[in-house]
Amino acid sequence: MKAAVIDGYGGSEHLTVRELPEPGPPGSGQVLLRVQAAGVNPLDWKIRRGRMRLIMPARFPLILGFDVAGEVLAIGPEVTRFQPGDAVFGVADVNPQGGSYAELTLAREAALAALPGSLSFEEAAALPMAGLTALQGLRDKGELVAGERVAINGAAGGVGHFAVQVAAALGAHVTAVASGRNLEFVRSLGAHEAIDYEEEEFTARDETWDVIFDLVGNRSFADCEEVLSRNGGIYISTVPSARLFLSVAAATLGGLLGQRKRGRFVKVQYRGEDLTLLARLAEQGELRPVIQEVFPLEEARKAHEISEAGHVSGKLAVRVG
Repeated sequence: MKAAVIDGYGGSEHLTVRELPEPGPPGSGQVLLRVQAAGVNPLDWKIRRGRMRLIMPARFPLILGFDVAGEVLAIGPEVTRFQPGDAVFGVADVNPQGGSYAELTLAREAALAALPGSLSFEEAAALPMAGLTALQGLRDKGELVAGERVAINGAAGGVGHFAVQVAAALGAHVTAVASGRNLEFVRSLGAHEAIDYEEEEFTARDETWDVIFDLVGNRSFADCEEVLSRNGGIYISTVPSARLFLSVAAATLGGLLGQRKRGRFVKVQYRGEDLTLLARLAEQGELRPVIQEVFPLEEARKAHEISEAGHVSGKLAVRVG
């Protein structure tokens, strides 16, 4: 099968497309997919560069890619929700070989959902990791409910543009923080208010939010504390750092002392039921992946270079099938 693969850590030149052996038959709880499209996430090129080697050591050759959309070719023992021929999307089972940048890949049934009819394979492949992060960050970590106010820092990016839509679907009042060129974009996604970070510091505003979702990592809990609601405001970040964990620890200690503002970190969980919820929102017209560009598999390297350069509006995808 054809796949985009790395044989060692390094720059985008290490990502090459060549023939590799097909994966073996699906094991218990697994399905074999014919990949139609793969989503591109910053995690992909961070793995390629070796930045994740301590927590996600690679076995080379490694096929990159987590997000996947395609058709079920075969099912393993104990798979009950899917049959060959079903169109699905979700997350590839990347161990030990990886990944979704290939014509065939294995995935856990528990990390898949039926492809919503309203989305193309490319759109569905752009949804899993970023969409789940947005949903779980706001609903689970942020405890966001209808009528609350949320500020999303980095609202035009992969997770951010989903977070705006998820927050609006939850009934929140959404303030989107983005560059000036993306203000109309985030408003089109459902943001009630848009702030140009190049012109204004949102944490200096004389207003507060119940939830602040920081997707850039350039504002700490301490930076945001003054503009968090006094009635249990929550700061959430997707960017792990020593500073964040110290802030979370301090907020936890403060909670024990009666202070109600909290800081939290979200780590995505690949749950089929949450993917099904995202698919339902897509079918209802409340959520849609915005794809800046789709690349053929042979140009996966170019997709990495654009993602790594930053400032992508929405998502990038790779067409495989």
